[in-house]
Amino acid sequence: MKKTSAFSASSVALAVAALCASMPAFAQVQAKVTGRVQFDVRDHRSNASVVDDRDSAAYADNFEIRRARIGVSGTINNDISYEVVGNAVGSSTNFVDTAFANYGFIKAAQFRAGRFKQPFSLEELTSSNSIDFMERSYGNQVVPGKRLGMMLHGEPLKGLSYGLSVFQPDFTQKDNSQDFNSNRAVRVAANFAEIGKIDNTVLHFGAGKTTGSDKVAHTSSSGGGTSTTAAVLNLAAENRGTKSVYRVRLDGPALTTGGYSAPAQTFTNIEKSLQGLELAVARGPFKFQMETFDTDLTASNAVGDAAVLGYKADYVELMYNITGESWSKAYKGGAFSGISPDSVFMKDYGGVVGNGIGAWQVGFRQSTYKVAETLTGVTSTGSKGGKTDTFALNWILNNNARAMLNYSETKFDTSFTPIDTSGNKIDKERTISLRTQVNF
Repeated sequence: MKKTSAFSASSVALAVAALCASMPAFAQVQAKVTGRVQFDVRDHRSNASVVDDRDSAAYADNFEIRRARIGVSGTINNDISYEVVGNAVGSSTNFVDTAFANYGFIKAAQFRAGRFKQPFSLEELTSSNSIDFMERSYGNQVVPGKRLGMMLHGEPLKGLSYGLSVFQPDFTQKDNSQDFNSNRAVRVAANFAEIGKIDNTVLHFGAGKTTGSDKVAHTSSSGGGTSTTAAVLNLAAENRGTKSVYRVRLDGPALTTGGYSAPAQTFTNIEKSLQGLELAVARGPFKFQMETFDTDLTASNAVGDAAVLGYKADYVELMYNITGESWSKAYKGGAFSGISPDSVFMKDYGGVVGNGIGAWQVGFRQSTYKVAETLTGVTSTGSKGGKTDTFALNWILNNNARAMLNYSETKFDTSFTPIDTSGNKIDKERTISLRTQVNF
């Protein structure tokens, strides 16, 4: 007699069920595509001499794709969040803009690792999708911004936030003398209106500090020469105006082979400490915001050149939502996000039907910088101080599109000849710029 199998369909089903029960539950993964495109038109005017030199093209009127980013963000089982975003434009050869994982099992003490914005400056922590003006202030030119590192952060109570991080100055270390924790940042911010449960109001105060060291590689000038240089501080006028309105470069050793294509592998060592204070007061559609930046920077190299710099910058701004949107709705976790229009411009937008006008904003910002210097073996170029007044008109069509118009006037404390030009000195400039933006 032929033997029959001891296994039946029901026993197989029971075995499969038991196997599945012994396996961990599948993760609940959420993901969404994120991106932004910002296209700028800029008209720049000063009395700088016209020069037939490609390096002077930075002073030309221009079209520019200011930002073009694409990426993905989401959560895993709600408590783990992540973001990976690539940058399609910019001077960095590394495509990664941000890439981090955030472990939020304990909301008051979360851990983040990867490349992300370091905890410093209210203006910097506001996304470029949502900043009030097309470009950030003079102080932003010395903040750490997005760096590789690790951070402990959270909101121990509603309205109070903090961040504490260690980070690396660049994508890679320069030599084996650098430690991964040689740069640190800390920030504490409180919204006293949120703590005191005052509706329709923001009373934000924040303070931050960064310290650390870095190395700047000596490179040769595109104009030739027999020695190498390293830029220690290189400031640009606001609204992407004149480049190098103040610059200090330390000379290095002579080139290793007579041509400027083979610079010596040497560095300038930099020690930097930066303190910042933040204040933002908003009530309904009105917002006042200001920050101060105080930087101490010491640079030296092997040939005896040195620079001791004290860089101070600040800004004050006023913003008003003409269409009445409240700033308190845009504030969360110690920073501002974008204003959401009470009525959207498009006829059918995400199921919202209507012919609204979007949100309209007007704003004014005054931003200044001042440099105190003690130089050994080198000289600075440009002006040691300046002030820029910027007027803004913004149209937020909906949560995914806006247009911005900025007019800025800059006056420098002393006149100077912009680099890559010759002849005329400038002591002022004006820039008109227009941005169209989509983000998702």
